Amino acid sequence: MSTPLDPTDPLFRPVSIEEAMRITGRSRRTLDRWIHDGRLRVVRLENPPEDVVIEQQLVDVEKTTRDARRGGRPPKAGPFAA
Repeated sequence: MSTPLDPTDPLFRPVSIEEAMRITGRSRRTLDRWIHDGRLRVVRLENPPEDVVIEQQLVDVEKTTRDARRGGRPPKAGPFAA
């Protein structure tokens, strides 16, 4: 479940697909899959022509994906936590 987009949130800014790859550490293929699956929306800018995503939504999708991978386990604690 994603949070509603809030234009007053500092993370409500457009980021390029390349920047989204750097932010998440994910490949273009993964981002394309998130877009295709409807988890991430693309906005097409006119000038300059570019596909962008909203950073707030990108962070939500990344967090949901990481939580699902962990199986909902709480983060590790202690000196050897990764």
